[in-house]
Amino acid sequence: MEETSKLKPIKWGLIFALILIASLICISLFAIADAYFDEQTALDAYGFIWLGFAAFNLILWIIRKDLVSLSFILINLTIAVSYFSDYKGAFIAVPIIVLYLIYFYLIYVNHKISAHYRRILELAAQPVDRTTDGFTPRPLPAGKHSFSGEQLSGFAKFLKKHQIAIPYFDQNGILLAIKDHSRFWFGRPSESKDSYVAFNFDGTVAVNIARKDYQKYREEYTFDELCHALGDLFMRFLEYYRDGKEAKILEELSEKWNMDDTD
Repeated sequence: MEETSKLKPIKWGLIFALILIASLICISLFAIADAYFDEQTALDAYGFIWLGFAAFNLILWIIRKDLVSLSFILINLTIAVSYFSDYKGAFIAVPIIVLYLIYFYLIYVNHKISAHYRRILELAAQPVDRTTDGFTPRPLPAGKHSFSGEQLSGFAKFLKKHQIAIPYFDQNGILLAIKDHSRFWFGRPSESKDSYVAFNFDGTVAVNIARKDYQKYREEYTFDELCHALGDLFMRFLEYYRDGKEAKILEELSEKWNMDDTD
């Protein structure tokens, strides 16, 4: 199936350019330290450079609260310690290797989360063509459901296992938060600033699409219709789960479209 994406393209060109610039800066700093300092001073300079990387990733973590930045902070600090202490034996190498394995695992998980996140936004916009009413900063009711608490709980755990949505349970029901790879929540997401589908035990369904997620669309699609479409999408996934057709959920989320994701 081929369709043109309704999402704005990922700016891969800008991302690669920033990575290249950052790499050149790093290489230049190490080259300068090696050329102008004696061996011990150069080692200390290397340590301060890695501390600078740690500080930069700390800023990213404060802004984004993502686990990748947190893991890279630990990597940077460990490498900095190795230079300051002039000790690069197994006691330093082993934790660095372990931290890098964790880092690359988180990169893999982030890729999966990001793919599901964009696919969910895409599927929600598929039946929506009107652009008469734009963004509304409030949750909207999105129909009724007749699923049991046990079915909702099992469905939520399935979505969490496959990095599709993050469930939050309370006395009212289950909130399924939808996020991209850069947002890891510590505690319950904001019900006004984050995207979610909430299945309440009283049978009501509420949907919110956050402004930052709504702005990822190429057009300002009618917000009410978009929220209803997102609710319908998760209702359909719930029906698949109830009927033992979980594979259909993963199939819909992995279908290859002509997503036009390059810039």
